[in-house]
Amino acid sequence: MAPQNTIDRARIVDAAVRMLERGGVDGLSMRRLAEELGTKPMTIYHYVPSKSELLTLALGELAARIEWTRPSGTPRERMLAVAIETYTKLDELRWIVPILRAGTHVGVPALVVTDQFVAAALEAGLGPGHALALWRSTWHLISGELLRRSALATRPRGEKSWHERLSPADLTHAPTIAELLPRWTQLSAEFDLGAAVEALIDGTLDTAK
Repeated sequence: MAPQNTIDRARIVDAAVRMLERGGVDGLSMRRLAEELGTKPMTIYHYVPSKSELLTLALGELAARIEWTRPSGTPRERMLAVAIETYTKLDELRWIVPILRAGTHVGVPALVVTDQFVAAALEAGLGPGHALALWRSTWHLISGELLRRSALATRPRGEKSWHERLSPADLTHAPTIAELLPRWTQLSAEFDLGAAVEALIDGTLDTAK
C-alpha cells in the first residue's frame, strides 16, 4: 500500500484502473480504492469528487493505453475497419461497455476512433449530421453485441434464454416470431457483426447519393 503522502490524482486513477481490471465496476468503490492506496475515502474525494468522475478518468486512461490502428483504404473501408477494431478491442474489456451505455464519458483519448470514422464518413460525402448519426448507429450495434456476449458469458449454467422458455403456442399474437422460434438459437448464432455494420454503412451511403 502506498503511504498517504504519495497520493495524487494520477495514482488514484492508476489504482482505479487496476481495480476495474480485476473486478469490473462492481469491484470499485471509493472506500475500496482508499484501502488500495492506504488512505481514507475523504482523501480520494479531495482529488476526485465522485465515482462518476473517477470512472470517466479511469476510462480515459484505459482508452489512452489502447493501441488504435490508423485505417487505410477508401472511406467505406476505413469506416468498416474502425468499427471492427473498436469491437475487437472492447471485447477484451467487456466490463467497460455497460458503463459507456450508462452515459459515462470515455474521455478524450478514445475520440480518436470517432474522429477517424467521422472523417471517413465526411470524405464519403455525408454531411456532418449524417456522419455523426452513422457513427452513433454503428456504436449502438457494436455495444449491443458486446452486451449480448457479456450476458451470455455471465449467465448461470443451465439457465435458459428467453426464447428457450417459450413455445410457439405462447406466441399466438406474434405468429412470425412463433414460426422462427425453433430456429432462434441457430439464427442468432449466424449473426455477423461485420456484415451488419457493412450493411448499415452501405445503406447510409446509398441514401446520401
